[in-house]
Amino acid sequence: MKFPYQKLPIHQSADPSARIVARPYLPIYLHSKAGSIDSPFYALLDSGADNILMQAELAEAINITDIKMGKGPIKIVGVAGQVVDVYFHEVEIQVLGSDQKIPVLVGFGEGIELPLLGRTFFEHFRKVTFDEQKEEVELHS
Repeated sequence: MKFPYQKLPIHQSADPSARIVARPYLPIYLHSKAGSIDSPFYALLDSGADNILMQAELAEAINITDIKMGKGPIKIVGVAGQVVDVYFHEVEIQVLGSDQKIPVLVGFGEGIELPLLGRTFFEHFRKVTFDEQKEEVELHS
C-alpha cells in the first residue's frame, strides 16, 4: 500500500506564510473491544519513535473511559524533552484501504499532541519504504 505524504504547515500554524512540510501521515482507524472511530484520521509514521502514542481523547473516542486502567504510567520523553505519562492499551489499528485490523499496544496520554505510529507498528509489515523524492511511503505486507 502506498500513501502520499501530507503537506501541512510547520507547527500547525494558522499563518498562511508558514512553511509547508510534507510528512508521512497515514490515514487510520482505531478500534477497541468497546468501540471504534468510524472516520479515518491521520497519524505520523515515525521511524524515530519506539512506540505507538496517541492523545487521551482518542482513547475516549473508542470508549476507553479511563486511560489509567492500562499498563502504566510509563514516562515517555518527547523530541522537545517533554515528559508525558502514558498508559498502554491493547487496541487495533486499521490502515485506510486495508481490511486487516492490526493488534497493537497504544500508549495514550495527556499532552501528546500528535498520533505517532512508531516502530512497534512497523513490526507488522515485511518492509516499510520511505521515498523522500516522491514524497510517499509504502507498507509491504
